[in-house]
Amino acid sequence: MFKSIRWTLQSWHAALLALALLGFGAASYFEISRARYKEIDAELEGAGNVLLAKLRRPPARLTTPPINRRPRPGNPPEFNGDGPGPGPGRPPRREDGPPGPDGGPPPRPEDQLGPDNQTSRAFVEREIEPPPGFVQRYSATTDEMPYFIVWREDGDIIKASPNTPAVIQHTKPADLVAPGRAHQRGPNRELVLVDAPGRHVLVGRSVQRDLDQLHRLVWIMSATGAGVLLVGLFGGWLVSRKAVRPIDAISATAESISASSLSGRIPVDNVPSELGKLAQVLNATFARLEGAFAQQTRFTADASHELRTPLSVIHSHAELALSRDRSASEYRQTLETCLKASGRMKGLVESLLLLARADAGGLKPEVARFNVRPVVDDCLNLVATLAKERGITIDTDLRPVDVEGDLTQVGQVITNLLTNAIRYNREGGSVRVWTGTDGKYALLSIADTGVGIADEHLPHVFDRFYRADAARSRKAGGNGLGLAICKSIVEAHHGTISVTSRLGEGSTFCVRIPLA
Repeated sequence: MFKSIRWTLQSWHAALLALALLGFGAASYFEISRARYKEIDAELEGAGNVLLAKLRRPPARLTTPPINRRPRPGNPPEFNGDGPGPGPGRPPRREDGPPGPDGGPPPRPEDQLGPDNQTSRAFVEREIEPPPGFVQRYSATTDEMPYFIVWREDGDIIKASPNTPAVIQHTKPADLVAPGRAHQRGPNRELVLVDAPGRHVLVGRSVQRDLDQLHRLVWIMSATGAGVLLVGLFGGWLVSRKAVRPIDAISATAESISASSLSGRIPVDNVPSELGKLAQVLNATFARLEGAFAQQTRFTADASHELRTPLSVIHSHAELALSRDRSASEYRQTLETCLKASGRMKGLVESLLLLARADAGGLKPEVARFNVRPVVDDCLNLVATLAKERGITIDTDLRPVDVEGDLTQVGQVITNLLTNAIRYNREGGSVRVWTGTDGKYALLSIADTGVGIADEHLPHVFDRFYRADAARSRKAGGNGLGLAICKSIVEAHHGTISVTSRLGEGSTFCVRIPLA
């Protein structure tokens, strides 16, 4: 079952469809997941840049109570809104405080705030927060809330969100992944950014909800693909069934053909074009097979008939000679009759054997280079007596032409054609023999002025045991194998033989053999 064309088509269709669906689903999944992760990474990068911007912003300056000092000699008094000297309406000046270590102006209050100053740290911790929209968007549960952590350039933590994983709080900036590249830590997506002084900011959030959505997408795409695959398989089964139906008809017709019934043909009206061509080829093959069987049947019947005639003559004369005592002359006459009959039978058997070798591809000429003109002269000498008996004149126009082939077989062809031209000619007729060249071929033409051949018989003159006029042929001594033998010999020499004829005017046989 699995070796049938239908199952083969169905299997290939299923494999290709499944591969296409799998490829489309995988490409869609990876594209959607890539776009989603790209969006998450952009959000993390935006939040990290906001934190870095707040790190770069200087804290607000602190104010100190005013310090009243007596004016120095020679200096004019300074006024605020009400009178001389510093007052609540004037900001303190660096000259108002005690002198610095180098005798210059006193330092600013904000310059006295070191990294451990509690007031400055409280300000920094209050200001460093991610964008509110970024936090609110992912605050459905505590696990989904974004987190961040900020390190100084020396590795100390400036601030960390309460939900920052403990493993990150115990990590040094030097152990972090390459800045600017998002990475996955379990269900969390994280991004590290660094500013010019070397401070590090890590921003992350859980992507479990996004992963769940992608997993649901996988299941939806899988279910959809399975449905499409089932529909495609069902459609493919219907299409393959329709495509194979003509093949079933062809098989049924071929099985119905046997040696006793060769007339069956495959209907080609409703068959697709490709299978229609196959059906036409098979119909032509069946027609040739029918013709071959018919020819074989006819050949067997004709051969039996031709062999039965001389055998009957031999048998009857031998039986008659043995029925009573006869004279020496009577015995001699009987033996001569038997000899003629056996000679005819011998010629028929030899012709059949030659045709059998030709059919089996065993008619291989012994190739040798020779000139056609001397061969034609020898053949003319062999049939000269027959031509003289019937009053046939032979005209020749022989040109020397060299060919490569079997001299004996070519001579047999020429003799058969000359014999036919004389036997089937009218009394006192003529035969014209011509040799020459026709392109790459040597040409032999033998024309007679005989009765000619009707148009309906011309396609069959080279068939075995075929006679256009059976009575005249048998009377002339022919057995219907001469032209079939000529055709087999010429084709064995890679040549061609043809005939043209007009009823009542005569026939012309042309033989073409490749030049040497």
